[in-house]
Amino acid sequence: MSAWAHGPFDNDDALDFIDDLAEAADWRTVVQILDHVTRTAGYLEAPEGQIAVAAAAIVAASVGDVTILPDNHRELKAALGAPPEGAVALARSALARVVAPASELDELWQEGDDHDAWLIQIAALQSTLSTAQ
Repeated sequence: MSAWAHGPFDNDDALDFIDDLAEAADWRTVVQILDHVTRTAGYLEAPEGQIAVAAAAIVAASVGDVTILPDNHRELKAALGAPPEGAVALARSALARVVAPASELDELWQEGDDHDAWLIQIAALQSTLSTAQ
């Protein structure tokens, strides 16, 4: 899974995603990822799940606490501006999909000792997104 901790950017896929986004800050990329994961029927692969969590965290940071983002990417909040209409709800749906059955990412976290800590991180993002609506 190439994750070293349970935070939304504590894995290679999420860091690659935010690095690429920082080069061309555009909400379309974030929304496309969230929409894709939300619409994925069947089995959701771990890399897609990790990127979806990162995208949802970017939305959460844009409406809440910027410290959700890695230190070297906190300027992304200003570069992106306010999220487009519907992005908050889409982020919440994508997070729900990542922890639902048929999610490889959730299965991988269940195999280790940090599943509860990871779920707490997901719940914290959901909470931030819930207060924005």
